[in-house]
Amino acid sequence: MRRIASVTTAGALTCAAVMVAGCGAGVTGARREGPAPPATPKVRSTAAPAIASHPQALVEMIRKDTGVSPDVREDLTPCDGHDYPMDTDSGDLTAGDGPDLVVNITTCGDGLGIASYVYRMIDGKYQNVFADEHSPVYGSVEDGRLEIVHEVYRTDDPVSYPTGEEAVTYAWRGNHFVQVGREFQDFSSASPSVSPEPLSTDPVPLPDSDPLDPGLPSGSPHTATHAGTHTTTHTATHAASHAASPTPSGGGR
Repeated sequence: MRRIASVTTAGALTCAAVMVAGCGAGVTGARREGPAPPATPKVRSTAAPAIASHPQALVEMIRKDTGVSPDVREDLTPCDGHDYPMDTDSGDLTAGDGPDLVVNITTCGDGLGIASYVYRMIDGKYQNVFADEHSPVYGSVEDGRLEIVHEVYRTDDPVSYPTGEEAVTYAWRGNHFVQVGREFQDFSSASPSVSPEPLSTDPVPLPDSDPLDPGLPSGSPHTATHAGTHTTTHTATHAASHAASPTPSGGGR
């Protein structure tokens, strides 16, 4: 099962960080001889948004977001008085003015996903463009698309051993996310396999949310040079553990 790291109030994510290489400066001006070099396409930054490295600013932004349920906003407090139960991922999902930010809110004890949100930057502010508050849930950026995973439990399943996992892939079309992939993996089967499921053709409704100022400390850039990444246990590893474990008893999905 996916395990989620907390964000520390010290200003740096406690989860693993991935170095993102910058692009070298292009050569300008005409060449003295020979054909002109081909135009270099503009490369969008894939660095993590700076707010991912400022937990307090991120928490304050979420608390002001009317697209986040009141229960989530009120319960977003540090675990043991120190770390916030959050995890972030980032990438170019919506072709906004900067990298999109995926925020996962979890429980303090077992890291169970409570809600997942996607924030798009437009004109220096963040707009909540996706919200899934159907727990247990986890969101991430996978190959330039949004992946939302829901663990599926029977009534007697322990938290660490769900019966299965449903993964939905979303792509940005116009001004909404739409489903482009949906599959279910049954961990209770003797030979766990992934099977496709029907897609919804309706655009995902936008949360009722106004653009939010990130509220970063003065002088902070919009993006950080280190991309904060989520720490997870990959589905394949989790499925392998199910294959070696006794099948949970109980009803179906």
